[in-house]
Amino acid sequence: MNKMEELKRSIARTHELPTAVLEDFVAQWEIVSFPKGSVLSVPEKTDNYLYFTISGIQKAYYLVDGKQSIISFTQPNHFTCAPESFLTQTASKYYFECIVDSYFYRLSYRKFVQQTSKHKAIQDFLIKSLMGLVNNITERFIKQASFSIEEKYKDFMHGNAHLLNTVPHKDIASYLGMNPTNFSKLFNNVLID
Repeated sequence: MNKMEELKRSIARTHELPTAVLEDFVAQWEIVSFPKGSVLSVPEKTDNYLYFTISGIQKAYYLVDGKQSIISFTQPNHFTCAPESFLTQTASKYYFECIVDSYFYRLSYRKFVQQTSKHKAIQDFLIKSLMGLVNNITERFIKQASFSIEEKYKDFMHGNAHLLNTVPHKDIASYLGMNPTNFSKLFNNVLID
């Protein structure tokens, strides 16, 4: 299956669009690539693009006393950007960086607005996507506030163990809200069933 088909399938998993609307929408995206370490979003600058990851892994983070505090990882077949910056056209509050060489479909804000104005079905897709994002953020917030470090580790490993060979362990520890030493102890001592 070509990657354009995967973009169409990802949209359809969220919201079924009429074929003509879907074709028009995906035709607006362009393919771009960025090498490892590329920073696509920075605080105080407005995000002008929505991305769909074809390949690669990225991280979103903010800095606290010069140290990265990781808030999310993005992976292939997922949409990504600094959504509050992109959707409101205000300055981003965090960084978005490629951990490895990454390929994306990219949609400009101008084309996004044209499509949402032209097709009500795209507006419906956006609302469903945002509802999913809010649910994910709420779930992560609850886990961060209520899970023990071992529970956070196990929960991460059940859905994201494949990231261990690509993402630096210090970044995973930051994402889980623990220091790298505790992450290392869990990694070496906790069996995942």
